[in-house]
Amino acid sequence: MLTLKTKIIRVVATTVSIVSLCVLAAPLLSDPCGMVPPIYTGPGSPIKRIGLQQTYVFFDEGVESFVIRPGFEGKVDNFGMLIPFPSAPALRKVPDNVFEQIAAAADPPEVVIDLFPVNMLANQAAPAGGGFGGGGGMALRKNQVTVLKQEAVGMYEVAVLEAGSANALKLWMDKHKYQYPEGMDKVTEDYIDEGWCFVAVKTKVGEKAAADPRPGQRQARPEMPDGSVFDGNVQGLGFRFRTDELVVPMRLSAFNEGDLRNVVYLLTKGEKKIRAIPEEYVVRQIGGAELIANMTEPLDVRIIGNPGGRVEIPKWRRQTLPKDRNPEPHNGIAKQLFVSDMMALSRPDLSLDHEETEKELLRIGERFGLRGVEIDREIEAVSKDLASSQVKQALPKLKDFTLTIVDGDFPREVLANQNLKFSDYRMAAARNKTELYDTKQHKAGGKKNGQLISHLLDDPEIEPGKLEFEFIASNGPDASNDHYIVRRVTSQTPGMNGVVKRSLFVAAGCLLFGLLLPNFRRRKQDRFSGRDA
Repeated sequence: MLTLKTKIIRVVATTVSIVSLCVLAAPLLSDPCGMVPPIYTGPGSPIKRIGLQQTYVFFDEGVESFVIRPGFEGKVDNFGMLIPFPSAPALRKVPDNVFEQIAAAADPPEVVIDLFPVNMLANQAAPAGGGFGGGGGMALRKNQVTVLKQEAVGMYEVAVLEAGSANALKLWMDKHKYQYPEGMDKVTEDYIDEGWCFVAVKTKVGEKAAADPRPGQRQARPEMPDGSVFDGNVQGLGFRFRTDELVVPMRLSAFNEGDLRNVVYLLTKGEKKIRAIPEEYVVRQIGGAELIANMTEPLDVRIIGNPGGRVEIPKWRRQTLPKDRNPEPHNGIAKQLFVSDMMALSRPDLSLDHEETEKELLRIGERFGLRGVEIDREIEAVSKDLASSQVKQALPKLKDFTLTIVDGDFPREVLANQNLKFSDYRMAAARNKTELYDTKQHKAGGKKNGQLISHLLDDPEIEPGKLEFEFIASNGPDASNDHYIVRRVTSQTPGMNGVVKRSLFVAAGCLLFGLLLPNFRRRKQDRFSGRDA
């Protein structure tokens, strides 16, 4: 078992190894070691949002947390984000597949055993993507900007700013090569009047060949050639901040070109909806107890076989079932995300130790001029190990929360004129079904073939042995799995349940005892008779 110190050393060593491999690689305009977003040179258009825009939001006890991972396309030198906040946030990087994992926490995948000769089923994965555009203190002069915090988070350079005016903010961002969003002065002034601060974000992407160290080189040149564009999702970012009410600042996102379909995952105490957004956009609500079960209990197993026949699960498949049914690879990141936000409530700086360690390891990687999939995985593993014991202890608190999922095309005029605010709302139980909305697919899940057999696998009354099942017609002669039930076949008498088996066992024991008792008494009498003689 590797110690945490050893793992951290291994992460640093891995970083050095990856740097060496990249130096040896052929110089390309796109980073060969997995830096996002993917980059190429050619004609391009201004930055535009692409893909499904997903946002995770947590709120409790005056602390809000949200996570974004935007998808963009356009010129690299036009990229940037400006996000307003009511108070200076704590920053952290989140895994790039965080939204897939949140979706799998709401609707866990099933383990499908297809016993037809030729047919393979695969669980559909949710597309990545997400996000949206974009502390009160002493009033600043019109031409003043105060830098509250500057730090590197993964592929980003981030500055937390307070400004006296939109013009002052624009001048500061232009000077420091951040992208100020054109046409948003009025909205920006509104946030300034309310005492909000801003998080300015720019990427550290660049041509790999220009950043590689060379003999005599004193300064890296990470800039891309003029006209370079990218197309894809950038790294995920998380923010935590203090606020008197639950509010999501999406007003600046209305100025982005592209679709405005948003999926918002809202984790709060009690069911919610977004005001000024149709309540029909609330597509799912999952209680905390169900979330805990989805993230800790074995995944359901669905069997598809020959209707009307008897089938047996092969031995090799039986051996892989325990591993396949482990939910951790599918939604373990969501579990850590939920619990980390609950744990951060008690921290003055709203940041946890494992998050700070992860950021420090990311800085080590950045000092080598590299971000890549391999090193990200190593760093995430260290962070997960640090948080694992705390996650287990704090997870039961999740039962007090509800995950509300909102999905729809948000009206541009609503986003432009107001921040998103929330009110209590419980959706009808008849709509709150995976068949009508599967979170992993972001659409109706529909009716599935086959039958769930988890209850048969987990039934303590059934003795272990070979897994053989029989499809029995239930509603008619239609040779469809929908019209058949599945029964597990055992070596015992068909239909014999645990109570009957125990009764027979007791009866057999009594019979055996009745047969042996007379013989035992006879031998005892003979022994005493011999002693008397």
